[in-house]
Amino acid sequence: MAVVSDIHEATSFAGISGTVHERVRDWMRSAIVDGTLKAGSRIVQTEIAQLLGVSPTPVREAMRDLAAEGLIKVHARKVATVTAIDADELRDIRQLRETLEALAARLCAERITEAELAEAERMQEEMERDPDLGKYVELNRTFHVFLYNAARSPRLTQMLLSLRSATPGMLSVAFTRSKERRLDGLDEHRRFLKACRDRDLDAAEAIFRTHSSPAFDEMAALLERQPTD
Repeated sequence: MAVVSDIHEATSFAGISGTVHERVRDWMRSAIVDGTLKAGSRIVQTEIAQLLGVSPTPVREAMRDLAAEGLIKVHARKVATVTAIDADELRDIRQLRETLEALAARLCAERITEAELAEAERMQEEMERDPDLGKYVELNRTFHVFLYNAARSPRLTQMLLSLRSATPGMLSVAFTRSKERRLDGLDEHRRFLKACRDRDLDAAEAIFRTHSSPAFDEMAALLERQPTD
């Protein structure tokens, strides 16, 4: 389904600050999060450019960013689709990820080295400098993968990476809708790193058992707003 036929105006675009590329990216991300661009919708680069009154170049750059976040899948001929996932699949992924992340957190607290812990703390400091959402999502993913690897269980890491790839754009959805959740997540990171320093395995496990729950809640709420036809 073509975007221009679905959306007749983009009144919120004028109020977004930043470069043209950043404004297009942020508008498209918000349109996906609030359901304006529905799961499975077809996005044509030239139609977005026409709708927003910009050249195709910043739209192409924005689509590249959103594809990296997992919110869209880019196809041939400058066309993309909004990534789709159904409620039952999301529920299954949530149960698996919360269980496996808790296990990974426990193993990480037990096995992480001092050098690795120092590097994780450096990553945490970088996230706390309040980068833009796209950069934050990238940093957060790097942080989590680093901690998975510190658990020293390659098969567990592989399973978690597979689960993360199956929930495209989850963090973008959660953090676009709630800046407070982003701050809460950073606080949980700090408490987790302290638990690792203290070798408090129970605390580390408890923190990460529910760490991704609010993001899954936001994804579930988004799916509920999507039409079923």
